[in-house]
Amino acid sequence: MNKPLSFCACGVAIGVALGTFSLSSAAADLATGNRVMPLRQLPGAQASNGATNFIVKYRPGSAPARDRSRVPASLAAATSRGIVVQSAQTLPRLHSVRRGATGAEIIIASRVLAPAESQALLQQLRADPDVAYAQLDTRKYALDLMPNDPQLPIYQWDLLNTVGGIRGPAAWEHSTGEGVVVAVLDTGAAPHVDLKDNLIPGYDFISWYGQSADQPDVAGDGDGRDPDATDPGDWVDASMPWCGGSSSSSWHGTHVAGTVAAMTNNGIGVAGTSWGAKVQPVRVLGHCGGLTSDIADAIVWAAGGHVDGVPDNPTPADVINLSLGGSGRCAEDPATQEAIDLATARGTTVVVAAGNQAADAVNYSPASCRNVITVGATGIGGRIASYSNYGSNVALAAPGGDPDSSAGISQGYVWSTGNEGATVAGRDILVGMVGTSMAAPHVAGIVALMQSASVGADRGALSPAQVRQLLVDSARPFPIAPPADRQIGAGLADAAGAVQLALGNPLPEPPIPGLQNGVLSSGLGGAAAQSFVYQLTVPAGTRSLNLRTVGGRGDVSLYASQGTAPTPDDAQFRSNRPGNAETIVVSNPRAGTWYLRIVGEAAFTDVGVLAITR
Repeated sequence: MNKPLSFCACGVAIGVALGTFSLSSAAADLATGNRVMPLRQLPGAQASNGATNFIVKYRPGSAPARDRSRVPASLAAATSRGIVVQSAQTLPRLHSVRRGATGAEIIIASRVLAPAESQALLQQLRADPDVAYAQLDTRKYALDLMPNDPQLPIYQWDLLNTVGGIRGPAAWEHSTGEGVVVAVLDTGAAPHVDLKDNLIPGYDFISWYGQSADQPDVAGDGDGRDPDATDPGDWVDASMPWCGGSSSSSWHGTHVAGTVAAMTNNGIGVAGTSWGAKVQPVRVLGHCGGLTSDIADAIVWAAGGHVDGVPDNPTPADVINLSLGGSGRCAEDPATQEAIDLATARGTTVVVAAGNQAADAVNYSPASCRNVITVGATGIGGRIASYSNYGSNVALAAPGGDPDSSAGISQGYVWSTGNEGATVAGRDILVGMVGTSMAAPHVAGIVALMQSASVGADRGALSPAQVRQLLVDSARPFPIAPPADRQIGAGLADAAGAVQLALGNPLPEPPIPGLQNGVLSSGLGGAAAQSFVYQLTVPAGTRSLNLRTVGGRGDVSLYASQGTAPTPDDAQFRSNRPGNAETIVVSNPRAGTWYLRIVGEAAFTDVGVLAITR
């Protein structure tokens, strides 16, 4: 995922247009649909296709740093020393198009450099005592995949007190994120009916807009940087061979923004994690991703830093969400690290997606950068998502959805604001996606809740280091522990617990996870005598309550009671047959909260729990 431009480390996103649900007359344009979108594959590594874009930072006090007129000579010397011209080639000319927000020169070569040429050039540049660092200006991409299943009604398990949810309602009692700005660096945002009132002016930082026939049109809006962060669509077709395939517009930034702060209590669509906060869309991703140099400038600008040629941000962000990334360690991406350091030094918390390659996040940037909160993904049952990156760089996990779960479209994916346009914008819709791109904005939204709560309690704004520590301290244990070689941090993000810590209060008692009617919670495991408690709501008029354990290995027993958590001694109902296939059926059960306990009679693994009410 390393190409001549920068990369987006978003999540594996699965987009489906919303099926049937009730809308107010004010939202008649929030339509239903059955858009089918193909799986979007990440492009291959940049080195395989050659390079034209570079970032070179000269040391403070050096001649090129003091006087930009000295830069061409420095670049020409490195080119002549490092590149051996073949008979059919010409020596490339390197041109600095601008100086970036971190002081680095943004370089474009006059022709594509073969992999060996670009590496030789970098070697010569790095050997120059005037050069602090030199790197490829790689492309970053949104990590999204789109499903082809018919859409089901929205079911926001990710925000609720489900097994894998963030416990939003308990947090909203104390904070909705009011007064906080969350910058979403992504594809921009469409003015969705369920989001537009929570959007504030941002900026379009994409600098490539097809100025010449041999330069790809990344921007797609006919110009370069400007104050309009509206998403014009990021579709890819045969006229864009540098992208390596075709796909419809993702409206990725609109989905991420809705997860952060979709309008709530308006009778329309979905809720946002921090619906009292404001989202500042910053456009850095277009056709086939975006440049690292553009993303670095956007990080600095969003945090309130200065970028030459761009008006300063009048509403600097308290939180930056980066649902984007690309291959290569952050140590090889100093431009991004420097921008992040500048942002956090200004007090801005930076949240990033871990990536969707089911690989160690240490090999991806910005997931492996310092001073960020890297977020892995889980499904509705709290199990690590099949695609999620992992490793020591991941701080904690949040709902990203999982297409490999048994929850189906409505509860297997994360639902948020979107658009039905295959290329340019069409009708507003709601879209289900999965990926660490979806997990990160849950955490960014929780950070907004924390900051608003802390300031509102006269405790002052939290530093990025304090935010990270409180998120880790408040994380809930995973209901299904990740494999030892695929750790995704301290636990599941918990909005209610994080807000309590931000208020200076002790953590509340851990909640009992809830089961959803007809949704299998799988992967349960433990030792002999270990037990797990779940709860579910039985509505009035229910004729039958069916509780089961299914699959797996070992031996468990099942206990159930209405109104209180059962023990093996006082349970109202029980099933303790040998093996894992336990069943309790209750006719005409009393309405209210029911509890069930699974107890290991011997060690057990991969046991599922299912509750069905009829």
